Amino acid sequence: MIMFTGIIEATSPIQSIIQHSGTKYVVLSRPQLFDDIKIGSSIACNGICLTVLQLDDLNFTTQISQESLVKSNVATWKNGDLINLERALRLGDRLDGHWVMGHIDRTVKFLRKEQRGGSSYYHFELAQEDRQLMIPQGSIAINGISLTIAGLSTREFYVTLIEHTIEHSNLPLLRAGNLVNLEYDALGKYVLRSKL
Repeated sequence: MIMFTGIIEATSPIQSIIQHSGTKYVVLSRPQLFDDIKIGSSIACNGICLTVLQLDDLNFTTQISQESLVKSNVATWKNGDLINLERALRLGDRLDGHWVMGHIDRTVKFLRKEQRGGSSYYHFELAQEDRQLMIPQGSIAINGISLTIAGLSTREFYVTLIEHTIEHSNLPLLRAGNLVNLEYDALGKYVLRSKL
């Protein structure tokens, strides 16, 4: 089983988006520390588990499935966009975030950023049908980043970003109305399923 931790290793710009025979391919710059990837490697790109199809010293290419096009924000990607990247978890690695599968549940809109003292709060719309999957202080992956739900209201939820996340992810680039990828905590989904 392929898994991630939600700890972003690099942000990388999209070099090109290719449409060929009804299939979408995305070419991303290859971060220097990704020196161990190969054809067939799994990389979370904004939280979406994608497979490396081609690579060289500078770039790697992935294919976007129809499922990803429907459930994620990949249709909004364009050349130059910075994408959060994380290589798949290896046996024996530390689990510093939480278990992230790389399977996007839905997209929601970024609403606003709020500064309170030295903390940055990022507010997102709340999909009412998924409310039972979210709890205060629970885990959620936003654009592939393992984050803690700081608060919930009737129409939105918010998270607090630490300085490291602000400096090492694409969330500070968000503008009101931008779509982000959400993956709810897998453990919560299993618990909810067991009650049906």
